[in-house]
Amino acid sequence: MSRKFSEIYSEQHIEQVARESGFVKRQRKLTPVSFLDSLLFNKYDNKTVSLNDYSVDIQVRHNTTIKKQSIDERFNECSVEFIRTLLEEQLEKQVTKPLATVCLERFSSVKIKDSTRFQLPASLKDKYPGSGGAASEAGMHIQFEFDIKSGRVNTLKATDAKRQDWTDALETVPDVEEGSLTIRDLGYFSPRVLLDIQTERKAYYISRLKPGIKIFTCMAGEFKELDLAKEHQTLQLSNASWKEIDVYIGEKYKVPVRLLIELMPEDEIEKRMRKANREAEKKGRILSQRYRAYASLGLFITNVPKEWMEPQNIRTVYRLRWQIELRFKCWKSLCHVHNVKKMKLHRFETCLYACLLYILVNWEISLSLASACLKKTGLLLSVYKCYKAILQCSDILREALFNGIEKMESYVKKIESIDYRNLLLEKRKGHLALNEILFMFIEPK
Repeated sequence: MSRKFSEIYSEQHIEQVARESGFVKRQRKLTPVSFLDSLLFNKYDNKTVSLNDYSVDIQVRHNTTIKKQSIDERFNECSVEFIRTLLEEQLEKQVTKPLATVCLERFSSVKIKDSTRFQLPASLKDKYPGSGGAASEAGMHIQFEFDIKSGRVNTLKATDAKRQDWTDALETVPDVEEGSLTIRDLGYFSPRVLLDIQTERKAYYISRLKPGIKIFTCMAGEFKELDLAKEHQTLQLSNASWKEIDVYIGEKYKVPVRLLIELMPEDEIEKRMRKANREAEKKGRILSQRYRAYASLGLFITNVPKEWMEPQNIRTVYRLRWQIELRFKCWKSLCHVHNVKKMKLHRFETCLYACLLYILVNWEISLSLASACLKKTGLLLSVYKCYKAILQCSDILREALFNGIEKMESYVKKIESIDYRNLLLEKRKGHLALNEILFMFIEPK
């Protein structure tokens, strides 16, 4: 990792990328390194930082006096391309730390995908239109996917808020690799996509079942729609908490899947119904009896073979999806990726890509720290605590990143010397911890 960082962030390489992107055409007072340094490590987020703040930071850190008007001029198409190129290099040359697990060994990768979204100032609506309704006129979705086995980030893509997750699912089916396991939330749900994953891509998935999708059983070649209300009643009468059925989903595609049906706790049913009623009232609709039955059940589907995964473990493995929510929490509460004030488009995009670049740099550092802890103690670190600790050491990273491999190695050693006991993952009452999920199954033969 230290060698990779020293190569990408060497002064020579940064100068080369800056020239190739057009950011540097001739010798200027503001160097590419000082510009990048100020973007990555400024003390303020994009909602509060001003052009004057950049001017002061560059003068203090790099002994270069530059007017704020001149800095404003440097935010242009070339600055966007300069930082975006570095972001792409960071993604392409990732140094990953594989997480050895038992329950995931059968899969070539286990990819978790979701999007985080936030509103933007209305001045950016032409490039990044909002999703409509009561939302802002401008908005952004960031698509993010990573492999929980290797730690590799597969997708990091910013789009406007109008581009929906299910559209992304359709467009990225060719990226699904053979033998992989995909875990996503309901926004990406599409029977057509699931069919392509299991037939064309020869891969696997675990998903919740989306409301309104028809479910069929098949006897002697005849399809019959499954009655969820009856299934709910059967579970209650049998005093069972779950059951599994082989079914077909989607009226058009009739995708063959394993369906896990679970009884939901009363408090969760009430929570679902309150939310659904609010949405129905907004749209002037009345909830159907079918939805009421749906809300009373936990419905999960998968094409993972039964001999690979017991039915009662399907929902548990699906819970790995929350690992991506923890990352989004870090992005927003610690890196403030969603904090944006009114500014010109090129400045916004340059700062956005710089923030994502900073997130990826810290992603690799946190992987290194977590891997070292797991190797030494057999325990996993809290994602949030780990990110927070690394960000607290950002001044040391700032000194190391642009100053060669020895400085970076010294920084990594200092990070890894942090007392792991302060960063360990804490078990929540009534919930399986991440390590309990990852190591819960018998090792496959």
